[in-house]
Amino acid sequence: MQYQPRSLLLAGDIAINSCEEWHGRQSHLLNVPFSIQQLTDLPTLDLAIVSNITETLPKVHAIEWLGMMRNAYAQRMIVITDLSQPSEHCWQIADYLGLGMKRLATFDHFQLYSYAIENYQLKRDWLNNRFWANPENFDKYRW
Repeated sequence: MQYQPRSLLLAGDIAINSCEEWHGRQSHLLNVPFSIQQLTDLPTLDLAIVSNITETLPKVHAIEWLGMMRNAYAQRMIVITDLSQPSEHCWQIADYLGLGMKRLATFDHFQLYSYAIENYQLKRDWLNNRFWANPENFDKYRW
């Protein structure tokens, strides 16, 4: 892994079992079943690796949980989805994209999605004062 987080959250069985070497004093573990109350005692984290959430929670609650994690607790997030698990919660790629995530990889029956605040919205060339503030036109035109 090229990114070395200082604080880590492992949530779900797959995340906890596949990242055993990272269990330490700077890591937090959350087990299934997921609930919003689990998040209230968490500090701000560098990285959250989450699994089993799309398979166990109803879609509305999973989106709420992931959104709260993304907005308040984790600067970067990796979500592992197990496609072999029978799920009545039908997740599409648009659901992950709506949360600001990108698909990282697909292997066997797993899909990985990631979110990083620094990659969420690219800086656009037109979004600067050169195009928006035109002091030479102040007091010349009325809209």
